[in-house]
Amino acid sequence: MVTAASASAAVLSSLPSPRPPIREAERMEKWGRMLEPRSRDAGGNIQMWGIRADKAHKLSRRAFKGIPDRWRSAAWLALIGNFANADSDQFLALSVDYREALERHSPYDIQIDLDVPRTINGHVLFRTRYGLG
Repeated sequence: MVTAASASAAVLSSLPSPRPPIREAERMEKWGRMLEPRSRDAGGNIQMWGIRADKAHKLSRRAFKGIPDRWRSAAWLALIGNFANADSDQFLALSVDYREALERHSPYDIQIDLDVPRTINGHVLFRTRYGLG
């Protein structure tokens, strides 16, 4: 049975592109001003990020509000460096542990693989299975 509402409904050829969160662009700019390069490799690529001294008091509040996807890796390295002095062995151990943890498999991987497509399938990093996200 076709009702008047279903007969006049428009057919979408594709889903509209998802909009970024309302304050995401503003947060990206703020994090860009707060983080600064601390060291570069021979090719000029940034290897280590740090928190600008005049913005350090804002770090905790901004982290709790959310770190934009674009800055997440740099922010984690900066947070590790902030936690442990960059010249210490503790920093090197933490950064090695962090890099190894990124590669380590979790017993929750299967459940995550099931949940991600159902919950945040519109996000650019999750458009393909096993994408960058």
